[in-house]
Formats: sequence, structure tokens, C-alpha cells
Amino acid sequence: MLGFVATDVLVPSDVVRYVAEVSAVLAGAGPDLVGVYVHGSAVLGGFRAARSDVDVLAVVAGSGTEAGQRAMGEAVAETAARCPGTGLEMSVITAATAADLGSCPFEVHIRTGATETVVIPGAGRAGDADLVLHCAVCREHALAVSGPPAAEVFGPVPADRIGAAMVGELRWAVDHATAAYAVLNACRALRFADDGQLCSKLEGGRWYLDRHGDDEVVAAAIARQRDGRTGPAKPVAAAFVAAACGRLELPGRPPRRL
Repeated sequence: MLGFVATDVLVPSDVVRYVAEVSAVLAGAGPDLVGVYVHGSAVLGGFRAARSDVDVLAVVAGSGTEAGQRAMGEAVAETAARCPGTGLEMSVITAATAADLGSCPFEVHIRTGATETVVIPGAGRAGDADLVLHCAVCREHALAVSGPPAAEVFGPVPADRIGAAMVGELRWAVDHATAAYAVLNACRALRFADDGQLCSKLEGGRWYLDRHGDDEVVAAAIARQRDGRTGPAKPVAAAFVAAACGRLELPGRPPRRL
């Protein structure tokens, strides 16, 4: 078997096997586990093992102590060596947060990679704004590795809140991410503003070229993400993102719930 279907995308089987291991670790760590969900590029069709991390959201019934949150995160982090792709990007949230984001509180965030492993307990911390996009993608596209279907767990997210989160991510990406990442995120944000579809970075880039014609900056970003070729230069990428943000922040766009 090559993989498992989430919406109309085949999720790689090694990703599913790994997330099933993470689910088992969480179940054994003590929390009342509701479900574990693959989101991000693995379910949107843009996953490339050499350049993509594995994105996961786990949902538990209720909040725990800081010590319990840290223990849960450290237990998951011990699986990092078996993670396909470039690493694991994962948050654990409560069922209440999944249903209604509110201020985006989280139980624990885990990030693993070739050079670092980070475990951040959520107790006493501000909410994580990244959960807006993560939960929106989960509701529409996630693969439930354990638990009920994602649409039964994740509530609707207002489109204006998704758009604001996208703009915030783009501003972060210009300073902290690769030029290709920033450009392709801008493309998928523009697509969401146009037709309400949440898509992968690669699909966003292809949509942009289909809609607007040849664009050297976008084409270079696609080549970088897809094949590892040289991506666009940082200054032209920053200009592209700035223009996209200007279009995304136009007033008067009607709210929409997904």
C-alpha cells in the first residue's frame, strides 16, 4: 500500500505509520486522547520528504499541568529519529480549543529537526496564532490516524481570521523563512482570498501561474520546493510578498466560515 486517502490526496504510508506511532505514545502518556490528525503538505499534496516536515495536531479531552504537558511532549520527541521528512511539527490542544479556537491555547508544542528538538509546554503561555491555519486545514483536509473524522472535532474558522493569520505568517516568512517558502505561501494566501480554497504551497504556486501567467519569481519558488533547485532571490521574493499582503488586506471582503 502506498498510502491512505485524505480527501482526494494519497498520504504517504511512512507518514501514516509514523503518526500512528506518535498516537500510541500519546495514548500511553496518560491524557484522554480524542484523536490524532495529519495536516499540512502530507494531506494537501505538496509533501516532499527532503524539504517537508510532518505536520500533526493531536486533541485531548482536557488541559493538564505543566509537568504533564512537558512529559507528554518529551515522550513524543523521543520518536524523532523515525520521523519521515525533515522533522515533526506538532501541537497538542484540548477538544474545547479544537471546537472554538478562542485565544488559541495549547497543551504542548513539539518541533524536531536535524539540529534541534524543542518541547514547549503551554501552561502559562499566550496562545499560538499558528493554530488558526492548522485547525482550518484540519477541518477541511486532515487524515484522522486515530479518533473521529476531523470535521467532527474541529469547528469552523472565520475566513477573515484565516486571512489575517495568513498575512501574519507572510510577514514572518520574509524575515525568517526561505524565499521560496515565502513566495509560495503568498500564492496560496492569494488563492484563499480568491476562491476560499486551502491548498499546499506547490498547488498555490501552480494556481498563481494558471491565473496570472508566467512569473519568474513564482516559477523559481516552485522549482525550489519541488526539485531543490535554486529559488528566487530574497529581495524579489520580499517584493512579491509585500504586494500580496497589500492585496490581501483590501477592506470589504465578506466573511466566510469554512
